[in-house]
Amino acid sequence: MNKSTLLSSLLLIILIGVAAFFYLNGKPSIGELKNSVAPAASLYPQAKSSSDKLHFINDKSDAVHLSDLTQGKWALLYFGYASCPDICPVDLSKINLTYQMMDNKDSLQVVFISVDPNRDIGKLNKFASAFNPSFLGLTAYQDELMSISKSLGVYHEVVESQKLAQEDHSSHGENGENGENGENGEHEHKNNDMDSDMNSHEDHDMDNSDSHTSAKTAHYDIDHTSSYLLFSPDLKLTALLTSPHEPTAMAKAIDEIIEALR
Repeated sequence: MNKSTLLSSLLLIILIGVAAFFYLNGKPSIGELKNSVAPAASLYPQAKSSSDKLHFINDKSDAVHLSDLTQGKWALLYFGYASCPDICPVDLSKINLTYQMMDNKDSLQVVFISVDPNRDIGKLNKFASAFNPSFLGLTAYQDELMSISKSLGVYHEVVESQKLAQEDHSSHGENGENGENGENGEHEHKNNDMDSDMNSHEDHDMDNSDSHTSAKTAHYDIDHTSSYLLFSPDLKLTALLTSPHEPTAMAKAIDEIIEALR
């Protein structure tokens, strides 16, 4: 090997070493990334694979694995329900703003996971896409849903509404009591109250005609946490987006995570 060839080889080795140095040092360590994205996101130091837990159903009740929708993208899962009066619409609006501000939005799939399959199957995608056309919706049957939620640390519980409790109380009074007014006059103008309740039921049924549930079944709420979960393309739970879920901060944090861990 002559001197010219030797110098060329040494120069090539040096250039490769310099390139590798800048590549490896251009990305933050997990600890640095964790500090950088806080408090908007809580990064898990060791992302745990959740692929075996992420089996859902779609609007047609067909079995779907999350990977069927994400197609190699990152996934942001939000757990809520379509009949949620205020929190879920606000949260999904925040997620839409976050998505719009992201540099890496093309690498992210937002998926709404309903915790109310009884009422939401058939309108999952319609509800999700109302906030952004690219958002998709899934759910699971109740037993499977509870298993998924538990494994991911998501809380939700069906709670009878105050209205249903009042209706049940009125029913007991009608069947077991004489319908006399108590000291508080709760059953005064009983017939008018019954007519009012019937009209209320009819209005509610019209709004929820596609849910195929009775008026009584439809009167319940779901207590749940606002859970924003970020999964890597290989479906490892990577980060939890934390309250107050400020869109600008969340967009910056998700972009940082995607760029650092891609």
